[in-house]
Amino acid sequence: MPGRIKVTVLIDSKDGRRSDLHRVHGLSLFIEAYDRYILFDLGPADKYLIENSEKLGIPLDLLDAAIISHSHSSHAGALGGLGWVSPYLDTYIPYDTMPHLGVVAKKNGLRPIELLDWRELWPYIYVTPPIYGPPWEHFLVIKTSNGLLVFSGCTHPGVDKVVSILKDRFGEHVGIYGWIGGFHLSNAPRSIVMETVKKLDSLGLEIVVPLHCSGKTMSEYLSSTSIRVIDAGVGDTIDIDG
Repeated sequence: MPGRIKVTVLIDSKDGRRSDLHRVHGLSLFIEAYDRYILFDLGPADKYLIENSEKLGIPLDLLDAAIISHSHSSHAGALGGLGWVSPYLDTYIPYDTMPHLGVVAKKNGLRPIELLDWRELWPYIYVTPPIYGPPWEHFLVIKTSNGLLVFSGCTHPGVDKVVSILKDRFGEHVGIYGWIGGFHLSNAPRSIVMETVKKLDSLGLEIVVPLHCSGKTMSEYLSSTSIRVIDAGVGDTIDIDG
C-alpha cells in the first residue's frame, strides 16, 4: 500500500487548534491519499470553504475529485465556490440529485457525476453505492495496509447497513481500521448512542474521529472502549499510516 494519508478538517461545528477559522454546522474534509487530493463534502456555503482553505493553505485548485456524501445543504452548499477555484472538477454527487445538485454544479463549471453503484476512483480508493437513510448517502472508502478507512458525512443509514455493503464488496471478514466523520448522534437518546458505540467496538476498529453531528455523548462512550478516539475540529489534521 502506498504512502500515508493526511486528513484536514476544513469545515466542522467544533473548534480545533486554530481560532481564526469559521466554525459552522457542516462538514468538509481535505484528504491527501496516495498522491491524490480529494474533497469530501463541501460545508454549507462558499465563504466558509474558501476562506478556511485559504487560511490553512489547502490547494483546492489542485483537487483530483470532490465527493458529496448526501444532499443536505450543510454538506453540499459550496458548489459555487468550488467551481470558482477548481473548474471542470469531477464532482461525485448523491444518487437522485442530478436535477438539482447536478444542475447547480454544471452552472458553476463543475463536472457532476451521479453515483449509482460502487465506484473505484483510483487503486485503493472507492465510493460506495447509494445507501438509504433517508436520505441516500455515499461513503468514501480507502484501503490501507491496516484495513479499510471509512469516511462518512452523517451515517444516516446506520453503521450496520454500511458495514453490510462493505462486506458484500470486500468479503465477510473485511477489517475496518478506522472511521472518520459524522454519526448523526448529537441529539440521539443515550441508548442509541451506546448501541452504535458497541457496534463500532465489535468491529475491532483502531481509530474513530467523530465530527460534525456525532455529539459529545458519543465521544464519552467511545472513551470507555479500546478504540483510539481522535478529538478533532476545524483546522485540525489527522495523519494515518497507509
